Order: sequence, then structure tokens, then C-alpha cells
Amino acid sequence: MVTAIVSIVMFLVMISLHEFGHFIIAKLLNFKVDEFSVGMGPAIFKKKKGETQYSVRVLPLGGYCKFEGEDEKDNKDPRAFTNQKPWKRLLVLLAGGTFNVILGFVLFLIIVPSISPVNSNVVDTVVEHSYIEDAGIMSGDEIVEINGKHVNFYNDITLYTQSFQKDEEATVTVKRDGEKIEFTFKPTEQIIKYTYGENGIQVDSSINRYTTGQFVEYSDANPKDDALVGQSETVTRYIIGFTPQAKYINIVNVWGEALNYTKFVVKLVYQSLWQMITGKIGVDQMSGPVGIVSEVNSAVNSGSYSLLNVLNLVALLTINLGIFNLLPIPALDGGRILFVLIEMVRRKPIPPDKEGIVHAVGMLLLLLFIVFVSFNDIVRLLG
Repeated sequence: MVTAIVSIVMFLVMISLHEFGHFIIAKLLNFKVDEFSVGMGPAIFKKKKGETQYSVRVLPLGGYCKFEGEDEKDNKDPRAFTNQKPWKRLLVLLAGGTFNVILGFVLFLIIVPSISPVNSNVVDTVVEHSYIEDAGIMSGDEIVEINGKHVNFYNDITLYTQSFQKDEEATVTVKRDGEKIEFTFKPTEQIIKYTYGENGIQVDSSINRYTTGQFVEYSDANPKDDALVGQSETVTRYIIGFTPQAKYINIVNVWGEALNYTKFVVKLVYQSLWQMITGKIGVDQMSGPVGIVSEVNSAVNSGSYSLLNVLNLVALLTINLGIFNLLPIPALDGGRILFVLIEMVRRKPIPPDKEGIVHAVGMLLLLLFIVFVSFNDIVRLLG
């Protein structure tokens, strides 16, 4: 029951804020807005203020902002959507996804201080037996670039090292005493074996074949999964080979750190899309509404960390929603933005009826895709 309520509130907040972004920018630019609705389906509350009707509808799973003359060819009202200048329409269309990303940033302003101290991109100690011992990277060095990619904070390091390959050299740039120094070395091979017991997890970590172990007891942050007891799994990865310095979050640096987390999620979205396009990951690995509800259930039932985990999940999802909605896909805001940009280049609009057909086909394909992804979610859950 709690999972259902949290899921409904979460979707309602993200989608309503998205539509509010369209609404508030449209109002500021003097568009005529016929209706702003929270929820879908039959109305349970309506109130008209000025020229706009505000309504709350029975299905709390969405919302919409209805513009005068949207997708109409011959509407004579100068404030109708299609009669507004292209740059104004562009700003209104961009506003929805932008507000979703802003919500993610605001949530990270709350989340980041709650997990302080966080890992930084400054080296604390060099891991024994790693190759960077010989390369010359030292404690206090700030990692600012990996293989030509800029590093803003620690999570960037975890993202970029995913592309490390065995025996392939990596180039890491550090800042030491204000000077940038470049190092080239082989990534360190780390093999971690997790053995799940009744009381905790035995973690054996091998760094270039030198092994150390520790026992981690179950807790709210690391809950017990009875299905895994008696089993083991091994993960191999290639790393730089250092432990990071801790960074304590305060009212001054929280803004930059929250912005780093926001940009990091944006990068993750684009990287995942690119990996899907290039075939590195399958479409069947994506999650739809069913998979999201499953993740909400896990967050809600994570003990004393449940609120923090729910907020983190909302931050991830709202940024994903914002970025995905801005992709140049018909029926999404990004598809409409593409048509506006084409209009700005050719200096005349594409006929609304033709654009409408493109968006209708796009919506059908999008719905079929959601059904496909949801089916895969159900198969995974049953499996």
C-alpha cells in the first residue's frame, strides 16, 4: 500500500512539475493557456481564473497544459500557440524538461548533506600493489582528467573507469601544487568475491593477485537477502587504484556538489542511450513503469534509509524524464522542438496536419515501446 501511494505521488509530482514548467513560461511569454490540469480523466475539481481553467482530475498519473490553438492551422487568436514566434514556442517546449532537471538538482541539495562526508576526486592513499604506485601518483593529487574526459567529482571517476580494459594503458591527469601532471599506466585488475552468509557477507578483494578480505554484517544500509544466502558471486573490474579523501558538505560547497550529481545523472542518461544505440546494452535491460514501481518498493522497504533512498530515486527519475522528453522523438517535446528548429531554418512552418501525423505515429510507437519494456519488467520480476 505504501509503495503504491509513494509511486503515485512520485509520478504526479514529476509530471505535474513538467507541465507547470510549460505553463509558467507560457504565461510569462503571453501565450493563451486554456487549461492547466493535475491528473487525467474526468474532472473532480474545476475553477476558472481569468482565461485559464484549473482542474484536478480523477487519475493521479499525469497532467497537461492545454494551449489555445495548439496544432491548429487557422486559429486567428494572435496569442494562440501556433501564432507565437518560434523562439517563444521553443522556450515553452524546453521548459518542461528543464523543470524536471531543476527538481533533481533541488533534491540533491537535500540528499548530498545527508550522506556527508562524500568521496572526493583527491587521492588519499595509493592502493598497495596497484600500478599507480610505480607511475608516481601521490597522496593529495587531485584527479582532473581521465583519458581526455574532465573529472568534476568522484562519481565521474567511477563512470570513466568502466571503459578501462585489461592491459590497455590509461592516461590520468592530476593537479599537484597548482600544476597539471599527466600519468600513463595500466589499470589495476580488481577481482571481488562476495560470499553471502547468514549473518553477513565475506568480501575478498584481489588487487593484481594480492588478496585481502573483510566481513560485512547485514544492516539497514546493507539488508539481508535470504535468496542469496549460501551463494557467491565474483566481479572483475579495472580501476586506477586509490582510496579517495573524504569531503565534508557544508552550506558553501553543497551547491557545486549537487550540481555535479545532477550533471552526472544527465551524462548517465546519454551514455545509456548511446550504449543502447551501439548495441552494448539491450533494450530489454531498460525499465518501464513496472520496473520503476519495483525500485520504489525496494526504496520504501530499506529501513532507516527509506526516505533518503526514495528522494534519490525521484531525483534520478525526474532527470531521466526531463532529458528523455527533450530527445528529438515524435510526440515528445523534443520532437516538437525539432519541428520548431526546422521552421526557424526554412523560415516557414511545416503544415500542422502533417506534423500532427508524425506525432501521432510517434505516440503509437512510444506506447508500443512502453508495453514491450513493461513486459520485460514483469518477466524479470517473475524470474
